[in-house]
Amino acid sequence: MKKTILTLFLIFTLSAPAFAQREKGLTGRFVPEDGKVLIFAGQNNNDSNEFVKIVKKAPAGFMFYTALSDLNGLDNKADFGAGETSGSYIAKKYPGAALQIGLYLVNSLDSIIDGSLDGNIEKLAKWVKAVKAPVFLRIGYEFDYPDNAYEPEKYIAAFRHIVEKMDGSNVTNIAYVWHSYASLNPRGIEAWYPGDDYVDWCAISYFASPQWIPMIKFAQRHSKPVMIAECAPMLGTDLKEERKADWYKKLFRFIETQNNVKALSYINCNWDVLPMFQHWNWGNSKINASSEIKNLFKEKISDKRFVWLDKLYDSVDFPKGAKRGKF
Repeated sequence: MKKTILTLFLIFTLSAPAFAQREKGLTGRFVPEDGKVLIFAGQNNNDSNEFVKIVKKAPAGFMFYTALSDLNGLDNKADFGAGETSGSYIAKKYPGAALQIGLYLVNSLDSIIDGSLDGNIEKLAKWVKAVKAPVFLRIGYEFDYPDNAYEPEKYIAAFRHIVEKMDGSNVTNIAYVWHSYASLNPRGIEAWYPGDDYVDWCAISYFASPQWIPMIKFAQRHSKPVMIAECAPMLGTDLKEERKADWYKKLFRFIETQNNVKALSYINCNWDVLPMFQHWNWGNSKINASSEIKNLFKEKISDKRFVWLDKLYDSVDFPKGAKRGKF
């Protein structure tokens, strides 16, 4: 009994200071002021670079993916069928840019809970600390997507374990993101919620017809900022090529009218040429797919609400002495 109490005390002592830093304004780290929205681009190296080339400036941050089971694509260059990606490549090419990481946990929940993957969590913690820039970690992204098969109780336990291990390693340049794929499900999103002390940001995917209302209302009740964590106009039964311009207009209107949407992560890719996605016929979501889309997108993101890399550190609180990037 004494040993159990001591263990709980140590866990609380190690993690409490990091939790405390998230209790400011909208509960979360790296939340820009009202009226400001961080913009991210992705999701592979080439598409991120092309985004910068088209708009002629670097966004506040970039997206990439890795799996906790092997951390492939973190330090090395990896291709999961969606184009070559590397966290270290992006961090070096755009120093100081925020990083938005999709952390894949499928078939790994048991190994996280029993501690088998603690070594990889420690490696991830070390990597994040070395970046010296804001990192947004989407733990088990799209937790309610049926194909991920995340059993709620195990997902919650795994999410909390990762946060406690990271905070126990004194990783302070990280925000923990709870990301729904934004489609209706009979359980409701609450079944997967790790708790206010473990979540910095709530997030949604925004594709053809997102069911965003449940997460927006949930985030408002819990005083959490909202991130559009994955976003692209995927063609299909709900969206046709001739209606793509309207999709962009609705996206930006959504951002303008929802005050707690504080980040937009855009997937700048041609789905039809990527092996992982080409059989879905989702079309081309590159912002230069047509002159109409290019001009519309550039017009919308020129709004002063959007935060780019050159203004990132004027817009978010960041640990004192951290490196500031220039592009």
